[in-house]
This record gives sequence, structure tokens and C-alpha cells, in this order.
Amino acid sequence: MYYEINGNILPQVRLADRAVLEPPYVHKRRKPDEFILYVMTRGTLYLKENEKTYELREGDTILLDPDFVHQGVKASECEYFYIHFRHGQIRRRREDAGFSERQIRKRGDSLKEDNGSWSRYRDSLLSFPKTVRLQNPKSYLRVISLLEEAVMQNRNQLENYKVLCGSRVMEALVEIAREAVSAEYAEMPDRAPGSCMRVQELLTYINTNYQEPISGKMIEEKFAYNFDHLNRIFKKMVGRTIFVYLNEVRIHHARELLSTTSMKISAVGYRVGFPDESYFCKAFKKSTGMSPKQYEQMASQPNMAQKKPG
Repeated sequence: MYYEINGNILPQVRLADRAVLEPPYVHKRRKPDEFILYVMTRGTLYLKENEKTYELREGDTILLDPDFVHQGVKASECEYFYIHFRHGQIRRRREDAGFSERQIRKRGDSLKEDNGSWSRYRDSLLSFPKTVRLQNPKSYLRVISLLEEAVMQNRNQLENYKVLCGSRVMEALVEIAREAVSAEYAEMPDRAPGSCMRVQELLTYINTNYQEPISGKMIEEKFAYNFDHLNRIFKKMVGRTIFVYLNEVRIHHARELLSTTSMKISAVGYRVGFPDESYFCKAFKKSTGMSPKQYEQMASQPNMAQKKPG
């Protein structure tokens, strides 16, 4: 079972807090009128929902359904975050034989998108599994940090505090759903352990440090991975090689500078990671079909947004 959530709509959070449960107390039997997200931080929670029993430990998450009765089945000592929320567009779905393949394909399609284009917003639906184990320590800490901030926002009651609280909860839902896909991806027979994570880390690094000198040797040293092997995995997941992707990121930022500043072309190239002006001009024309000067002139014209390539 999983839930299809429209990510363009923020959850309406009623309660957000951390709970501590100690023996002899057990979770009460109830049928809520809202969804409840649990994220375990310590101990074990023994819970039954709709006749199915769960043993939830640190790093486990579960989304409790308002259509089902849930209750504790065994006393235990544990601690967890709980988020009570409603959402305007969330639907319960049953996984079929092709569910995992579709999620992995969706991840691949996302990685292959042009991140400087509006097209990345075409798919807003989030596939959220009933339960997820946050095995990646970075993902677990990220989710905990987001929920801690959601709790803080829900308590401060300053203007728009529910908006900020809902935003953090939605970020946590996305992070949890991503971790579920990463776990599926890692189990594929043609994937080396950790390769998916390394590609994601490299993508983040490139998008953050694109203006710095980036070489194959530097990537090998920073990510402790053979460059040729990582490049093959990167191309399989992203659809292009590491340096082709790096050039695309640099050109996107160059286009932004050319259309919004009066910087010289050589300065723009240097700013985005092309210290050689001649090479920058060649790379820019290969990517956009026009020289930086032509692009700059086009960008200064009315309605340029409708004319820009990409």
C-alpha cells in the first residue's frame, strides 16, 4: 500500500510534537479523523492497524490512515515524532507488480530533466509508502531536522506559522519518499552498493560548486571512487556524462548572468567556471545555438522569455 499525495498542496498540520512512551502504557485504540505520521527516534513501538502488526524501530516511519483503527499491542519504551495532518489531495493506492519499476523510472526521468527549465514541475505527485526505513543516516538526520523545525514553527504561533510548519512536513514527506526509492534502486541487480547515493552527492556537488575547477582526478579523490566507473553509472542514471552535465549547469548560470547583469562576456565565463573566453563562447554556442553576445542582445529585447532557448 502507498499514498499518492499532490506535492503542490501543503498538509494542514494540527499537531506536531515528540512523544515518549514507557511501560506499562500502550498506544490507545482509536480511529483518527486525520492522517498521522510517526517517525521513530528510539526504542520499539508495537502497533497494529487494520489487522496488520508493525514493529517500528529507530529510523522507521509509518503513515496511519483515518479510515483504519490502530492500537498498541505491547508495552515498550520508545520515542517518536508525530504529525497529525489533513491534506486536500491524498489517495490510498495498492502497489502492483510494476510499482517499484515505475518509481525507479520516475527517479531516472527526474535526474535526466533540464533543471534550468520549467518542465521539472510537470510531475507534482508524491508516491509515499505506508512504511519506510530511513537507512541512509543523512536522510534520517534530515527528516529529524525538518520535523524538529515543524514542531518549533507550530509552537511559536507567529503569523503564517502553520504555513511554515506545513512546508517542513511536506519536505520531510518528500525526503522519506526519496529514501524509499533509493532503497529500491540499490536492490537492483545491476547497481553497485552506494552508487545511487554517490551520483546524488555528485549532482549536489556540481550544482553547488560548478564555478570551481572540477576534474576527473578531483572527483576520484573527493568521492573515493574510480572516475570511469562513476562516469558510467552517472550516464546511466542522468542520461549524460559528468562533464556534459557540468557544462549544462555552467551554461544555465551564464545565461542568467547575461540576461540580468551588465558583466562582460569574459567575466561571465570566468564566474561560471570557464576561465578561457574562447572556450566559453564555443561551449555556449554549442549549447544554445548562439554566441554569448547574440544571447545578450536577444535577452535585452521585450518578451525575451518567450524567445530564449530552453
